[in-house]
Amino acid sequence: MLDLVDLLLLRRGIPADDRTLTFRRIDGDQTSKVIYFLPWHTPFGFARHAGFAPLHFLACYEMPSAIVSSEPELCAQAMRGLVHDAERLLADRGVGKDALIVGLSVGSYPATYLANRIGARLCSVASADRGDLAIWESPATSIIKRRAVHKGYEFSHYSDALFGTHPAENLDGIAASSIFVMGDRDPYVPSQCKAGLLRAIEAHAPEAQVVKLNAGHFKTLMASGRYQRRMLGFEHSSACPRVPSLPFPQLSLPWSATQR
Repeated sequence: MLDLVDLLLLRRGIPADDRTLTFRRIDGDQTSKVIYFLPWHTPFGFARHAGFAPLHFLACYEMPSAIVSSEPELCAQAMRGLVHDAERLLADRGVGKDALIVGLSVGSYPATYLANRIGARLCSVASADRGDLAIWESPATSIIKRRAVHKGYEFSHYSDALFGTHPAENLDGIAASSIFVMGDRDPYVPSQCKAGLLRAIEAHAPEAQVVKLNAGHFKTLMASGRYQRRMLGFEHSSACPRVPSLPFPQLSLPWSATQR
């Protein structure tokens, strides 16, 4: 049975635009080493007040529309654009393996890819093992699937386009202290995707911690704040204040996934 909030989110509708590669990067505390990748079509302000993103961060990324697209190639292109921008930002700040990369829902797709590339700690929340299967099977993306089918695309087109970018294929390089937070009652992540991710973690990142919650999608995202704080040692400390006490960043800018 769907949680009420999950049901409301499912009925909120999907934007007509699923081809835009432009994303929004919110710049925060320049001394922080935290990068956030937010859920699909979720504004920063909502994520902040809902408790999805409680930490001080260097940058927080709102997903481009094309991260879940009816054009398979655009999904991978959108993800790589985000990762390129975040990796360049971290390099400019001299941050590498000491970064904490937090990926929330669809945001776990670029987060896992980035953490694996630089050997950083990953906090992956409500993730799937494969992007192609998630798009094809999740009720949250059913409209996108219908658009893709109408254009003549099949599951195999997504498999070909996303090959090598799936979270399950990008775990060997993440830090051993990484955490995966999963909701047992999450209706948006197909059961086979959860099972596949668990198998991949066991095979490629056995030292990572797996947290299973008796929660749906929205509650899993909310509860992840506790584990995010724990990764920075703030769980029982006032050093990381609760969401209402956190200052909003000084700058937010739109960026393009194709910008270099």
